[in-house]
Amino acid sequence: MYRRVRLATILLVLVVAYGTLGFHWLKNVSWLLAFYYTVAVMSTVSDPGISPRTPAAIIFTSILVIVGTMEWIFWVSILVSTIVETDLGYLQERRWKRKVGRMRDHFVVLGAGQVGRSIAAELRAQGETVVMADTDGERVAKVIHEGYIAFHVERIDHDGGETVNLAAARGLALALPDDGQNLYAYLSARDVNPNIMVVARAQTAEAAHYLNTLGVDRVILPDVVSGRRMAHMLVKPVAHDLLMAILNEEGVQLNEVMVTEDSQMAYQPVEQVRQIFGQDVTLIGYWREGTTHMGPKAQDLIRPGDTLILVQSDH
Repeated sequence: MYRRVRLATILLVLVVAYGTLGFHWLKNVSWLLAFYYTVAVMSTVSDPGISPRTPAAIIFTSILVIVGTMEWIFWVSILVSTIVETDLGYLQERRWKRKVGRMRDHFVVLGAGQVGRSIAAELRAQGETVVMADTDGERVAKVIHEGYIAFHVERIDHDGGETVNLAAARGLALALPDDGQNLYAYLSARDVNPNIMVVARAQTAEAAHYLNTLGVDRVILPDVVSGRRMAHMLVKPVAHDLLMAILNEEGVQLNEVMVTEDSQMAYQPVEQVRQIFGQDVTLIGYWREGTTHMGPKAQDLIRPGDTLILVQSDH
């Protein structure tokens, strides 16, 4: 939005400079009077002193009238539209702040770049409510155009956390392009909501180590993950395609179920999963006390506190 204003202003300055130089050279007048003649022509004010008397002056003045009038109208229209868009954007942001303030169990994505947009798209595809924020206004404008609720914040601190209602959020994705920003945002988020689930991206292994040490729940190194995936595609293409089908294919859902004392699966063997959840459900593993148990045996006992990893097919 402001880029258009800058462009229109630069063009306006160039046209004024062209007119001032031309009148100063053709009419041999002072720079101040040449500037006045230029402004008068561009604003369509009549002045006898401007009347051209030579062919060169006629051509020059004609070009200035056409170009100057068009540029003046263009600059004013851009300025007015920017003011209107700013006011509308302010009103929209106020409505969004009220709406976000009433949200519960939503997901917050900090960073509206390519990674952040991918995270938000996947969450939205799964039916989750997503709120985004970034320190870059152009990235924010892009995701707003894509239909997301997004805010431009000066920095990711306590005030920024209040804007996206971190206190009531279920999860936070730190997808800012700078490791330092992600680190600062994490510390601010933990101060607002100590129990929030946090997943962060890191550019370097050192940054990932610091984030893990500070207590980030999950840390992703995009370059490392991409490299491993490409290696799996080369060495185990069928297994990789099966995993991607589980994660991405329509009609196949990967779910987590937390087992409590009141759950039907509490103190039940693994073989009871299909009788309780349905014949189209398969238990591929469970998480217990920080350890993931894959391929459990039929007689393994499920306990309260376990998290079941289920695959459900609609086919």
